[in-house]
Amino acid sequence: YDWFTKWHGTAVHERGNDYETFKNQLAKHLLDILYETVPQVRGKVEYWTLGTPLTEVSYLSSFRAASYGTKCDTNIFNELNARWTTTPHTRIPGLYMAGSDAFLPAVCGAMYGGILGASAILGYLGSARMVAAFLGEFAAALQRENPKMSYPVAYLRAVNKFFTELVAN
Repeated sequence: YDWFTKWHGTAVHERGNDYETFKNQLAKHLLDILYETVPQVRGKVEYWTLGTPLTEVSYLSSFRAASYGTKCDTNIFNELNARWTTTPHTRIPGLYMAGSDAFLPAVCGAMYGGILGASAILGYLGSARMVAAFLGEFAAALQRENPKMSYPVAYLRAVNKFFTELVAN
């Protein structure tokens, strides 16, 4: 946040050319990191936009752009909010929420909300396929660590690790 204190308290779209220049330089740097890390996306990014900590403060009212800046309050679970709290479903057919809008505020809430949103769209069978694909990738990673391990053994270990270590914690 310290990089942006110079513009703290300024309105959106009224922060000046130096802010926009800094923002564009930062975005270019982040895109360079993306292209270095995932070279196959170079030339395929059609649109990008960069939100800064000031974006978080302006639109989400978070304190100094903290990811946990949303006030957590047990009132989100009251009867009035039951239609939209902790569910990806909306009243509009085919429209789903994901991220913290579908579950709870903050990083973990957004992560689980993404899973809930994807599961709502994929349905039960699609969700099962998503879990199976995840376990398959996990098994492949275990095989890379130990090339002598057969795929069925790696898959069973992935299932065991998933349910005993990842889910239990």
